[in-house]
Amino acid sequence: MLFISLIRNEFEKTWRSRWIVFAVMAGILVLIAGGLYTYYVISQHRWTPPPAVAWQTTLREEITANQSSIAQLEKFKQQQGSGSSGGPFGRGFGVDEQIARNQQSILDDQYLLDHDIAPLQSFPLTLTALFALGGIVMFLLIRIFGWLASEQIAGERSDRTIAILLSRPMSRDQLLLAKAVASFLISLVVVVVTFLILFAMVSFIEGSVGPVTGQVAIAIDGNKPVGASNLVVMSIPEFVLMCLGAAMLGVLCVQAMSLLISVVTGRWAAIGITLAVLFGAPLVSAIVSATITLISGNPNNAHFLNYLFVNVLAPVSAIAPVFGNGPASAGTGMNAFGVQIATLAAWTLGFFTAAWLLFHRKQEAG
Repeated sequence: MLFISLIRNEFEKTWRSRWIVFAVMAGILVLIAGGLYTYYVISQHRWTPPPAVAWQTTLREEITANQSSIAQLEKFKQQQGSGSSGGPFGRGFGVDEQIARNQQSILDDQYLLDHDIAPLQSFPLTLTALFALGGIVMFLLIRIFGWLASEQIAGERSDRTIAILLSRPMSRDQLLLAKAVASFLISLVVVVVTFLILFAMVSFIEGSVGPVTGQVAIAIDGNKPVGASNLVVMSIPEFVLMCLGAAMLGVLCVQAMSLLISVVTGRWAAIGITLAVLFGAPLVSAIVSATITLISGNPNNAHFLNYLFVNVLAPVSAIAPVFGNGPASAGTGMNAFGVQIATLAAWTLGFFTAAWLLFHRKQEAG
């Protein structure tokens, strides 16, 4: 009962001191929804949702377009003569290479149709999971949650209430765990509510709420199109839960880092350091990455910096892009997603362990 009381107390303190943050977040979502709806009305000249298009229809249209492209390329080869088959075409590919790519795309799309496996972007629910749990939305939410978590201990210390809390019949472990659990539950509620709001927006744009059951295809290697040899099949509920779990692991990692900073500093220092790390680390890693790439000539040599600088806080972004289904717009795939999850888990455990050890050693004055 004492532990539950501590968590409830953290809820009340967060709401009393930071209710304006949640009000602003709600207002931003309302403005985004209103802006998108206004743009839709002006561009489409209608007030109601558009008619829904089945994903099978979309794939068949892609197959038809690729077949037409192949016919044009074959005609181009005949006009230019056999010597042009290896010449440049498109993005540096020869005509034969481009024909082979289109043929492979037809086979991949046909495989999905034959096995009733939809691309990830086919349903409003999965599209919302990609956008809300792996895009710019999570980028902003993660930094807001990091800021809030950075004050949990540092704020108590600055207000000189930490010693009063510790003088009550509770242990340091209970206090630290209560603050971590409360912070995580608050962020979970915000993420779920944001997801539902965005789901309503996406459903309107797509013209249907779509099915909540069925199979979707996830690329193993995001540098290749989704096909028979490059996919993981998952049900829609499993995919959404996986994305939610991955997003919350990123949030938990940030909260653990912020809690560690909060344990050893004061309020304003904790906020400043947390935001500097969350916003500055991607910039610093980009500069270092560019330097390594220029020296080595290989951009893959700098990929490890994303893990060293804790840049993989939104692993859902690695699964697939919000739009498109091909090498030019693909995410890094399930292989990279698994590595990012393992990295986040290691960082989270390390941050929480360090925060626990330092909190036990630090003497709190009244």
